[in-house]
Amino acid sequence: MCSIVLKAQDAQFTQFYAAPMYLNPAFTGVTYEHRFVANYRNQWPGIKRAYQTYMASYDYNMSDINSGLGINVMQDRAGTAGLTHTQFGINYAYHFKVSKMAEVRLGANLNYNMKRIDFGKLKFNDQITTGSSVSTEAANYEQLNFMDFAAGALLNSTEYWLGLSAKHLTQPNSSLTGDRVPLPLSLSLHGGYRFIIEQKSKNDIKRYISPAFNYRHQQKYDQLDIGVYYYHLPLNVGLWYRGLPFKNYGPTYSSRESIAILVGFDITEYNLRIGYSYDLTISKLGVANSLGGHEVSLVYEIAKKKKKTRRVLVSCPKF
Repeated sequence: MCSIVLKAQDAQFTQFYAAPMYLNPAFTGVTYEHRFVANYRNQWPGIKRAYQTYMASYDYNMSDINSGLGINVMQDRAGTAGLTHTQFGINYAYHFKVSKMAEVRLGANLNYNMKRIDFGKLKFNDQITTGSSVSTEAANYEQLNFMDFAAGALLNSTEYWLGLSAKHLTQPNSSLTGDRVPLPLSLSLHGGYRFIIEQKSKNDIKRYISPAFNYRHQQKYDQLDIGVYYYHLPLNVGLWYRGLPFKNYGPTYSSRESIAILVGFDITEYNLRIGYSYDLTISKLGVANSLGGHEVSLVYEIAKKKKKTRRVLVSCPKF
C-alpha cells in the first residue's frame, strides 16, 4: 500500500481546562500560588497502541508583580512504530485589571520539541527480501528537533471568561524526511459562563452550572467542543459534544466526532481535584470499531497560609 498525502493533528484533551497552559498560555498563574497538573489520554484503546498522551505542568502565581510563570512537559505516542513527540515548554503571563472583578491576561509559550520513530519496530520490503535486520529505508528519515512559539490572551472575571490562543506562530518544520513541511498555524477560541446556584460567601461557591466551548481552526479544518458542567461540591459532572454538524468537508470526512461524559471530584482537605472523562465516538469509524477515549486529570494547588485569602479570578470549570 502507498499514500500520497498524510494528515495529522496536534495532541488534544477533552478536559481542556484541566490542561490550562496547553490550552492557552494566558492561563499561566491562574491559581492561588502553586499548581501542579497531570494529564493522561488514551485515545481509541480498541486499536493497539493508537494514541497515548502524557502531560505534566507546574505554574506559580507571582501576584506581587501581576505575573504567572510555568513549565510543562508533554509526550505523545502514536502507532506500533513508536512515533513519539516530546515537548518541553516554559510559559509566562501578565495580567491587569479592567474593572473591579475582571482582568485581561496576556501569555506566551516557548517550547522545545523532539520527534522520534523506532525503526526496530518496523519491517520494510528490503528486510523481507534480503533477511537483513536493518532497512536502507531508515536512512531516509531524520530525528527532528525544533523550537515552537505560542501566544494567547484571556478576558477573565468571576462570571465569564473568553480566550484566544495561537500555536505554531513561527510555523517550524515538522518533517522527518528532511523536506520542508511547516506546522500550520493553529487557533483556538474558548470561553464560558458560570451561573451560580448556591453561594455561602464571595469565595465559597457550593453549586453552579457552567456552559463552555472550545473552537479550533487549522488550515481548512475546524473542530468545536461544546457542553455544560454542573458543580455541586465536592462533585461535578459534564456532558460534551465534539463536532460541526452543519459543516461538510466531503464524503470521507465526518463532521461529528464524539460525545464525552465527564466526572470530577474535589478532595478539599488536600487541595486535590480528580477528573475522568470518556469519549464515545459517534462517527462511522467509532460505531464500526467500538472506539472511544479515556482521559484522567489531577490538579493539586497549594499556597502559604498568609496568602490563602488572596483569591484569584478563576471562573473557568475545573474539568
